[in-house]
Amino acid sequence: MGLDSVALLVDVEKHFDISIPNKEAEKIITVQDFANCVFSKVMVNPSRKCKSQILFYRFRAFLTFKLGIDKMDVTPGSKLKDIIPGSELKIIWKEMEEYISAKLPPLSQMDFDSAPEKETGFLGLKFWTRKNAVTDGNLGDLVNWTLSLNHRRFYDPKSLCSKSEIERIVTGIVSESVGVPVDEIKLSHSITNDLGVD
Repeated sequence: MGLDSVALLVDVEKHFDISIPNKEAEKIITVQDFANCVFSKVMVNPSRKCKSQILFYRFRAFLTFKLGIDKMDVTPGSKLKDIIPGSELKIIWKEMEEYISAKLPPLSQMDFDSAPEKETGFLGLKFWTRKNAVTDGNLGDLVNWTLSLNHRRFYDPKSLCSKSEIERIVTGIVSESVGVPVDEIKLSHSITNDLGVD
């Protein structure tokens, strides 16, 4: 394990107040592996209300009120670019943040222009560049990204109701640690090969 991997491991251990032995840590390859490892060490209470459902209903309430969309047409599978007009995207994005009182994944030039962003570098080092527009995702993705981005606000690590909540938190911690936007992190991503953690 490199220094970045060790720092990420320590961040996860501290957040959940758990200990991951070296033997188990060596088997963590993907973000999903990390979430599975944490899930095996924490208690969950399935009877608690699901944060993703609550947040989805808040997004839906905003979109039906602000844009006049019939609530039956706003589903987790609704493509963001199909329900939010591009001409008003910046304004609506900011208003949604205020309405739900949480940060949304930042929009990039790709959300307004579909040409891919160029890879950037400095002194021979490459920096993470966005591969997809946020608005290419659907409303269910936006819910998950928002929960990951604001995991410290939405989740108490001592009071979790499901494995998916752990996945959201781990994704948020990985994003903070490696500087990759939450909307670019998939649970199947290799922590070293896909996300560049040494």
